Amino acid sequence: MTDLQSWLLLEYADDLPERLYRLGENPDPYRLFDETELEPYAEQSPLLISAAQNPSIAAEFFAQPNDWVGLKVDSTQSLQVVLRHLRHILFVGFDGERKGVLRYTHPRTASYFFPSLDSTELVTWLGPICALSWFAETWRDSAVEQAEWVNQENPDAEQWRVPATSSALFLGKGQTEALQRQQTEKFLFHWWQKQSQLSFDQAFAYLQEGMNSEFYSADSLSAYLDIRTTYREIAAPATLPSGSDEARLSYLEQSLKGNATDKESYA
Repeated sequence: MTDLQSWLLLEYADDLPERLYRLGENPDPYRLFDETELEPYAEQSPLLISAAQNPSIAAEFFAQPNDWVGLKVDSTQSLQVVLRHLRHILFVGFDGERKGVLRYTHPRTASYFFPSLDSTELVTWLGPICALSWFAETWRDSAVEQAEWVNQENPDAEQWRVPATSSALFLGKGQTEALQRQQTEKFLFHWWQKQSQLSFDQAFAYLQEGMNSEFYSADSLSAYLDIRTTYREIAAPATLPSGSDEARLSYLEQSLKGNATDKESYA
């Protein structure tokens, strides 16, 4: 075990290697995808570099987080141990036999994923990592411009030991819901950017309405949001009739339009 060390785990960008060697004192990057199933895509891999050996890049990382996208990783374990763990948590199981890649290296995903871990899960996922730091920016943060630096600590890192066997990690209910929320907010953010009448939180409330009314496709939810925005002063019907999404959206629009007309006539 060594003293506390810090590394920067930087997301791939076309110009990242050039910037590392231009600003770094000793970049010597390690590719996260090497020695994994993602090795065929190693040219697009996130890169791990020592923060202590590259103070200029470390300073830029905190001063310009939008230009240096990634995570700061602190640990008292060796580089080899930390790198092996970072590679291990790239691959996750879910829904029984399904397997996927967790892009935890991007601050956007990290902002949803790591806060969803309880104390027991934190030990499993962070393992030898004492703390992760990143510029937190959920899709809602982007909408309301409230991004900030966060530090996710792992108080049990000092007691962590390399496991005898390396078993696959599976997403729990909290992580699955957090990643689903990320996708939901991403969809909403791109719709919300195209209009100027609603706050993001109000738009999210309408989106929840639409999903509770069993609209699930992107096209149907976009149409639902458009209709609700047009008649935002009118409460939506408690229930919608059965039928196709198109028929139910038509019923919603006619109902809201009729109530809006009635409200104007009594104004």
